[in-house]
Amino acid sequence: MLSALSASFEILLQMFPDYGVFHILVGFIGTAMFFPLIPIYPALNDGNWTYLIICYLSILLGVVFSNRARTQSKV
Repeated sequence: MLSALSASFEILLQMFPDYGVFHILVGFIGTAMFFPLIPIYPALNDGNWTYLIICYLSILLGVVFSNRARTQSKV
């Protein structure tokens, strides 16, 4: 989530250099709703793949560890 928030802040700075509280609020809500999709923009537009790798690796690890914990708690 933090990687997506960082990527969305970078997009916000590109689109609205003179951002205000409203822009930050809308950006945060949009990031919270669509955080897996946000890092795709800097990866394709600027060639900055760091956000995308961190975001999707975190999601992958979260799914793997939660499934592992769920299966171990049944035994």
